[in-house]
Amino acid sequence: MTKFFRYILLTIAIVCMLPSCKEDDKEKTTLSDSVRISAFSLKSDSTVLDNLNTVFFTIDLEKGLIYNADSLPRETDISALKINITTENASAINLTTIDSTYNYLDNENKAINFNFPITAEVVSRSGNFKKQYQIKVNVHRLNPDQLYWGGMQYSRLPGEGTLTEQRTVKCNDLIYCFMTRDNNHYMATTANPGEDWDITTLSLPFEPNWQSMRTDGTILCILDTDNKLYTSANGVDWENTETNCTAIMGILNGEALILTNDGTHYYHDKYPRPEGFTPRQVAQDFPISGFSDMLTYNSPWLSSPQGMIVGGRTSSGELTGAMWGYDGNAWAKLNNTITPREGAAFFSYVTFFVDDNWVTTEMPTWFVIGGIDNKGALRDVWTSNNYGINWTSGGENLFVPGYIMSRGYASVVICDEPINSTFSTWHSIDMMPLPQGYRCLPMRSVADENKVPYIYMFGGKAVGVNHYDQVWRATINRLRFEPIP
Repeated sequence: MTKFFRYILLTIAIVCMLPSCKEDDKEKTTLSDSVRISAFSLKSDSTVLDNLNTVFFTIDLEKGLIYNADSLPRETDISALKINITTENASAINLTTIDSTYNYLDNENKAINFNFPITAEVVSRSGNFKKQYQIKVNVHRLNPDQLYWGGMQYSRLPGEGTLTEQRTVKCNDLIYCFMTRDNNHYMATTANPGEDWDITTLSLPFEPNWQSMRTDGTILCILDTDNKLYTSANGVDWENTETNCTAIMGILNGEALILTNDGTHYYHDKYPRPEGFTPRQVAQDFPISGFSDMLTYNSPWLSSPQGMIVGGRTSSGELTGAMWGYDGNAWAKLNNTITPREGAAFFSYVTFFVDDNWVTTEMPTWFVIGGIDNKGALRDVWTSNNYGINWTSGGENLFVPGYIMSRGYASVVICDEPINSTFSTWHSIDMMPLPQGYRCLPMRSVADENKVPYIYMFGGKAVGVNHYDQVWRATINRLRFEPIP
């Protein structure tokens, strides 16, 4: 019985304590002091832009900044956008716009004109703390995907005297510019075309055909005017290989791919000729002159590097725009989309793809620029994003502007340089103002993020014209946009 009464007394004591515990809990409850914006987005509005609600916004809590690093397309109307703001139970979000100040929590569907600065003041639930954020909706003021030449400057080729021939290549991390001026032969070298050139007067035991020169980045090959093949490692000292050929297609796997002629037919041959190799007769529609530089590429699904050329003239004198590829064993025609031409510039660069959710991806892209057809010099641009399987005309974004004369047989070199670098000794055409507008690009390492690949175009000529004594520089607009903020 005594034990039973003890249980009753204990139960009564616990029941009596419950109100006291609840009272203690109520006294410990505090209102939130958070002024953090945890999410920000634009509401859907297809009249402005498809998938507007998927545009990603960066929230910099330390600096109090909210912005879209990937700018919206040029001319997007941002004068009446609705927004979504998420906080941690804030008591007020006071928005200050060009025409009013109001509490966003009381009117979440009000349209805002983002052409002017917008400030958001977040008030904590407790009312003890406030924090201001600057909100910006970035829109490109330039076409980000346009190949931009104007303002990217131009200069003369190095040296003095009347230029009659030139050929520029990149080899052993140096740019080599070979020229004939006033019947004298010169070689100019530099690590960067914007810097000073070291100019050497060449004393050659042969008369060079500068346009025949090819390189794989480690060795130089050239023909003389009698079609003898010479090689060099430094551009000054040349070795006569005692090999006659009519053209050098390129250099692949340490072998010069050459064309020979027996007086009747052309043949694919190599220097040095591998043991057991037998020259093969050239197809009737294969170019024997005027073809582009050979572009080489490799990939995990290829057993060896492959070489590509574009355009040229066949043995019958017909122009072709076809792309031919060499896989280390045989040549094959891979595409015949590009209009016929000779002397086209063919090189690898980049373009950008923006998907439906406004995610931007950098893509390796092959470029073909200019050349000469039966009517004259060209300035059109062709690109391929799938290793030459399909080619498309550059359209309104990728073109050579009218103030650059149409040309063929220009040399193109790609150089990585700091963003928006300029050279005091170069000339400018129409330097356009650069907006802020792009974050660090995909597929580029931290070491490269402050450098931009610039296209340098050396020389070139039209029908009946000696080589233009010019160097032009270009890049895709998007590449030179400064990161935000």
